[in-house]
Amino acid sequence: MHFYPAIDIKNGQFIRLKKGRLNEITIYGNDPVSQAQKFCSSGAKWIHVVDIDGAFEGASRNMETILKINNSVKSNIQVGGGVREIKTIEKLINSGIARIVLGTIAITNPKFVKEVCKNFPNRIAVGLDTKKGIVATEGWAKSSKINFQDFLKIYEDSGVSTIIFTDIDKDGLMEGTNYNQLTELLKKTKLNVIASGGVASLNDLKKLKKINVSNLIGVISGKAIYEKQFTVQDAVKILED
Repeated sequence: MHFYPAIDIKNGQFIRLKKGRLNEITIYGNDPVSQAQKFCSSGAKWIHVVDIDGAFEGASRNMETILKINNSVKSNIQVGGGVREIKTIEKLINSGIARIVLGTIAITNPKFVKEVCKNFPNRIAVGLDTKKGIVATEGWAKSSKINFQDFLKIYEDSGVSTIIFTDIDKDGLMEGTNYNQLTELLKKTKLNVIASGGVASLNDLKKLKKINVSNLIGVISGKAIYEKQFTVQDAVKILED
């Protein structure tokens, strides 16, 4: 299992939101590239990067910064946020991005996502972002009418490499993850899952490690690192040793 430190980019800064709300933003720095280098030197094999502007606006807005991050570190880079066109996916993958996370378009156009998976095998993940079990879209600003079980049925045999599961009501609060929904999800799918949202301590990571199923392959955390609740080195040691 890998640890994925998160870098959420808005207006060139790296930030964190509470429950995905733009009116509850904390700015942690002005140099996402330097932050990524610190994560890499701390032992992170993967870094999770989100274009927050892109997620809300529906098109990539921080491409240049994301590609600078990728070119400056040895870590694998996983990118999401506003990726909804084939030309964007092609540019990111051709530039060396290891994995693309598709969110809103995974709800609005599953046919497109499945086609992309065929063109780029093992490089496409989908974001399963839920509020009380219902999938959210448009940077979490809107709710669909699809529950997470129906979402799984769409993508179970689609060629998608990974699901990024986030309970929005936990995200950015550092109150612990939604273990109940995560364990239910893991039982219902053969797809690889990366857990996100609410990680607050090394004990949370230890608890996730104890779930001990082969398809839970990673954990994403952002705010807990920036608030110095634990270090990337300690997180990597717990999850990857």
